[in-house]
Amino acid sequence: MEKPRITILYGSQTGNAQDVAERLGREAKQMLLSPAVMPMDAYDVAQLPSERLLLCVASTTGQGDPPDNMKRFWRFMLRKGLSPDSLSAVQFSVFGLGDSNYPKYNVTAKKLFRRLESLGARPLVPLGLGNDQHPAGYEAALDPWALSLWPAARQ
Repeated sequence: MEKPRITILYGSQTGNAQDVAERLGREAKQMLLSPAVMPMDAYDVAQLPSERLLLCVASTTGQGDPPDNMKRFWRFMLRKGLSPDSLSAVQFSVFGLGDSNYPKYNVTAKKLFRRLESLGARPLVPLGLGNDQHPAGYEAALDPWALSLWPAARQ
């Protein structure tokens, strides 16, 4: 039996979002899924409408900017010509990494989640937001988010 594919894309400036994406890839294998993990800008966006399971991990940098390795992906996602139902076959979720000391806390992940929904993609689980200021770090939000994610992804 072929394992269902799950695409895990990340936008990372310092490596934390990449670490999270790679962790999710390892967990996906344990859940008998076939993960493909890569930076958002390395992904062929023309394939996006044919994805069935999509996870995005995105950090927010500076004053609310997306990381360098997701800027091309983000520019594509913001194109006005994209149909509101172009991603209707896609189930997705987004986990963000940010620091609540900044006014634009996790803004990249929040915008990405809203944009995927506006293009017809359906969320597997609610948006997850990791906070560097939490005493346990972003894992305090990541662990419960991932626990709810895997049963939803396996359905």
